[in-house]
Amino acid sequence: MKTPFYLMVFKTFHAQRNQIRKDMESYELSPGQPKVLRYVLGNENCMLKDIAEACDVECATVSRILTSLEEKKMLIRTIDAKNKRALKLCITEKGKHALQEWNAHCKEVEALSLKGFSEEEQEQFKQFLNRMYHNLSNKTLD
Repeated sequence: MKTPFYLMVFKTFHAQRNQIRKDMESYELSPGQPKVLRYVLGNENCMLKDIAEACDVECATVSRILTSLEEKKMLIRTIDAKNKRALKLCITEKGKHALQEWNAHCKEVEALSLKGFSEEEQEQFKQFLNRMYHNLSNKTLD
């Protein structure tokens, strides 16, 4: 019996996630934290809802992640005096280092995932994933 497409996508996603998360503790990061750090790095004064939307998670989840990152001294969070709903988020050197190490690890997993794919196939695959994501979420990937 042939594996259905949805199961192929599901199994591939889990295989990649397992490779990525395998050494997560060595970066002092837990699931969800890298994508929040990545967003905050480029958007230091933002609102919780902006982070949630960009990371495809609930506001309550973002709030828990921010608290955890603060406890780990990877992020400093203050309330904007001019706009009480906006957060002033600043990634500490520890957070920047963890994110840099994490990104390098993810690049290694990406290289393993795409081993044997030509550059043209990789570009085409990215276009397919972007189109699929748009079909499911009405959003585009950068």
